[in-house]
Amino acid sequence: MWIGLLSFGLAVALVFVVLKVEDSPPKEMRIRYLIPQPMVWSKNPIDAWDVYGGVGTILLLNVLGFIYIVSCLAVGKEYPIRILAGGFAYLSIVATFAFWLGRQQFLSKQGLGYAIWSLVFGMILGNLPGHERFKALHATANDGEFMIKCSLVLLAVEFSVLAQVGWPALVGAWIGSPLALILSILIGSYIFRMELASTVLISVGATWCGASAMSAVGSVIGSKPKDLSLCISIVSAATVFFTFAQAYLAIGLNMPNDVAGAWIGGSIDQTGNVVASASIISDRATEVAGIVKIVLNSALGILATVVAIWWQTRQNKDDTGTTDPERKKQTFSWLYLWDKFPKFVIGYVICSALLSVILPRIQGTPEGEALPLAVTSLNHWWFALSFVAIGVTTNLRDLWEAAFRNGVVKLYLVANTLDILISLGLAYLVF
Repeated sequence: MWIGLLSFGLAVALVFVVLKVEDSPPKEMRIRYLIPQPMVWSKNPIDAWDVYGGVGTILLLNVLGFIYIVSCLAVGKEYPIRILAGGFAYLSIVATFAFWLGRQQFLSKQGLGYAIWSLVFGMILGNLPGHERFKALHATANDGEFMIKCSLVLLAVEFSVLAQVGWPALVGAWIGSPLALILSILIGSYIFRMELASTVLISVGATWCGASAMSAVGSVIGSKPKDLSLCISIVSAATVFFTFAQAYLAIGLNMPNDVAGAWIGGSIDQTGNVVASASIISDRATEVAGIVKIVLNSALGILATVVAIWWQTRQNKDDTGTTDPERKKQTFSWLYLWDKFPKFVIGYVICSALLSVILPRIQGTPEGEALPLAVTSLNHWWFALSFVAIGVTTNLRDLWEAAFRNGVVKLYLVANTLDILISLGLAYLVF
């Protein structure tokens, strides 16, 4: 939580310092890429970089690395500083390359953004012959979950967004996805007889908002990195297909733009894919889809909190949902709940509250436009680093075998189908 709050503070500081020293009104590109990162490019990869972005990215990753190392020392990690620094440098290089490739215009429009490339490159690196020799890389990659929690704090949104979007978006997002999620967990647990943690993870990924939701819930239920990697890989790969399939189906059925946008926003995973899919239809569909997705993302903290409470109450049951007679029934413990409570939710609420206080005061200024973008950009950097780390710790052979052995693929297809049908029905009902 604290690292996420420090990152939020870094975003705020950069916004006000960088824009203040500008001699002239800042250009749109500077506001958009105020946090150093690769820019969108089409044919020439060098177009992704200017001096500010190139030098700034190196400095930014050094700052994030310093924060990471200090936090590791604070919690008593036994690795020497040089090991932690070396491992973070490996992750940073791969994450930057993934970010760079994900900003290519054509790939980005196909939904192949930084997240999937970070995971893919991490898997390649972690499965090369002799990869065990990279001790520094593996030492740091084991902290992938820690980096995910840092990024989740930065998913903060201004509270007023909920008041602006209106009740149709709230109904479409906060009724459809929870309903599909509950049905999917019940099917996975009682019909497919799957292990409960995997059931929850893939159900959340299919019905809520993909990798970010799975990362949040995974940290609550204590999912293994290989399970999280498996679920993210399945959801990411399938989402690319649904990005185009749902858009062209909406066009073929001549859906109203509002209905199509609400349907896509409520049922397609990953925000980037939502925008890419809806933009195939129309600008209006893109606007509605983006609003529904923002509302859905804003409930991520609520989702994690509910899962944390529910998960504790189920500790006296086995993974199939039947009571274990050899175990004594556990009483509800607020202390235990606090221990297991996802602390990033507190950071998320604090950052959202700060945005709600700051943004109205700087509305209509370059700083007001740049601040939400800066927070989101730092969120993407932490996500890129964490996905590389998760990929490094993933064994591809085990991943392939587990995908079909434990029923995750089968449940994903069922859960996603439920989400698509429920979202479509609600979209026609309220829009």
